[in-house]
Amino acid sequence: AVRDILAAALPDVAISLSSDVCPEIREYDRVSTTVCNAYVQPLMAGYLRHMTAMLAGEGFDCPLLLMLSGGGLATLETAMQFPIRLVESGPAGGAIIAGQIAAECGLAEVLSFDMGGTTAKICLIDNFRPPTSRNFEVDRAYRFLKGSGLPVRVPVIEMVEIGAGGGSIAGIDRLRRLQVGPHSAGAEPGPACYGLGGGEPTVTDADLVLGRIDAARFAGGRLHLQQDAARQAIASRIAAALQLDETLAAHGISEIVDENMANAARVHAIERGKALADRTLIAFGGAAPLHAARLAEKLGIARIIVPAAAGVASAVGFLRAPFAYDVVRGRHMRLAAFDPQILNRLFQEMQAQAQEIVARGAPGQALSETRVVEMRFIGQGHETSLPLPVRALDVADAAMLQQAFHAAYAAQYGRSVAGIELEILTIALRIEVAPPPPRHWPAAPPQPAPEPMDRRPVFDASAGRLTETPVYWRPELPCGTALSGPAVIAEPQTSTLVPGRFDALIDPAGNIVLQLRTAKGTTA
Repeated sequence: AVRDILAAALPDVAISLSSDVCPEIREYDRVSTTVCNAYVQPLMAGYLRHMTAMLAGEGFDCPLLLMLSGGGLATLETAMQFPIRLVESGPAGGAIIAGQIAAECGLAEVLSFDMGGTTAKICLIDNFRPPTSRNFEVDRAYRFLKGSGLPVRVPVIEMVEIGAGGGSIAGIDRLRRLQVGPHSAGAEPGPACYGLGGGEPTVTDADLVLGRIDAARFAGGRLHLQQDAARQAIASRIAAALQLDETLAAHGISEIVDENMANAARVHAIERGKALADRTLIAFGGAAPLHAARLAEKLGIARIIVPAAAGVASAVGFLRAPFAYDVVRGRHMRLAAFDPQILNRLFQEMQAQAQEIVARGAPGQALSETRVVEMRFIGQGHETSLPLPVRALDVADAAMLQQAFHAAYAAQYGRSVAGIELEILTIALRIEVAPPPPRHWPAAPPQPAPEPMDRRPVFDASAGRLTETPVYWRPELPCGTALSGPAVIAEPQTSTLVPGRFDALIDPAGNIVLQLRTAKGTTA
C-alpha cells in the first residue's frame, strides 16, 4: 500500500520494497539489501535503457538478457527491477562454464579456478552444479575481509574470492617479508610492464620475468609488454631488499600468490567438509592457466583442465547459462508443528511467480524446478540448506526433513546433536529452462605434437634457473595432441604453463588436460 501511494505521488521515483527484494528473516540484512537495490536501481535502469537504445540504433532487435549472480539469465525488466541480483554476475559465468565442462567430462567433483587481473575466484562444484547461497557482502571496508562489508541477501553462486590477480602488487613489509596483494595496480596504470606509468611490481611482471608470458603476443598482440620495466620494478622494490636477483625474486612473488590461493582453497574446503585431492582443477581467466599447475601441486590435485577460450571463459559461460529465476520466502515453522499445507501453498505462489518471469524470456521452453528449505537447531544463528522434493509435501515429510538435517549437519560439522528441536526459517525455489544433455565428443586419434612455434627461457622451479622451453600455439594443436612438460601453450588471451612434472593432452572437446606424473614417470 505504501508503495502504491508513493508511486502515485512520485511517478518518476524508483521504489524498492523489501518484501519484493528480500522477503526473508533478518531485519538488518533485509534493510541493507533493499537499500543497496534502491541505490543502484536508477543508475542501472538508465544505463540499460541507454544501451538498449544504442543496440536498437545499430539494428539489433533480439532480446537483451542479463546474467544474474545466481547463475541464470534474466530479462531487461527483471534486471532493472532487481539490479542487486547482478552484483556477482561476472564470476557466476565462470562457475557455469566449469560445471558444464565437468558434466561433459563426467567429473562429479571439480574445483573451478578463475584468476584474472585483480582477483581469483575458487568454487567447489559437485554433481555438475555450482553451489548457491544468499549471503554476500559489498563495499567491504577491508578488501576480502569477511564481515567488513554490507550484507546482501540475494541468490549468488558460492565461491571464495582472493586478492590474487595479474595486477596484484608485491611488496616488502616492515618485517622484511614478501607480501602479494590484496592491492592491485588495476588496468591503468597497471603492472610496470604495461608501460602506462605503473611502477609497482605485480604478478604479471613476475610472470613476464619468469618467461611465462610472450611480451609481443600479450592480449593477442594488442599490448607489447616492457620486460626491462618489469625487471626494474622487481629489482628495486623486491630483489634488493631480499638480496636476490630479479628472477628468483619473481619466483618468490609467484610462490607467494600461489600459496595465498592454495590456502584460501584449503580453508574454503574445510569449512564445507570437502576434500580437494581427488578433484579436477578447471582453470580459466587470463592468469589462471599460468598458475594452475603450481596451485594443483600445492593442493595435491593431479589433473587440470584448461578449457577452450580459457581467457574469456566467463563470457562463454554467459552464452551457455540457462534462463532462470529464484524466489525465496521466509516462513518460520517448528518441525514439531510441521504444517505441509502452509508450505505447499507458499510453493505454489512462488512457482507461479518464477514461471511467469522465466516465460517472458523463454516462452514455450521446457522448465525444471528445484526446491530448498533452510533449517536449524532452535537457538542457532545460522541455517543448513536441504533439498526438497518437487511435489506436494505431507505430514510424513517431517521425519524425512529431520533425518536429512542431521545427516547434512554431521557431514558439515563432523557430528550432529540429538534431542534439540528443529525449526524451518526459509524456503526457496528455482525455475530454469531445462538444461540440454551434456555433449559427448567423439574420441580423437592420437596426434604427435607439431614443432613448437618458438623457444624461450622459462623459469624451472626444480632446477632453480631459466631453461630453454618449447612454446606451442594452441590453435595449431589438433585434438589428440600429447606433449610433455616443460612447455608453454600460448593462445590469444592467455598461456598455459606445463611444468616438467606434467603431461598435456588436447582432448576431443579442445580442452588442455594436464596430468601430473609420479616419480616413476607414470601418470598420477
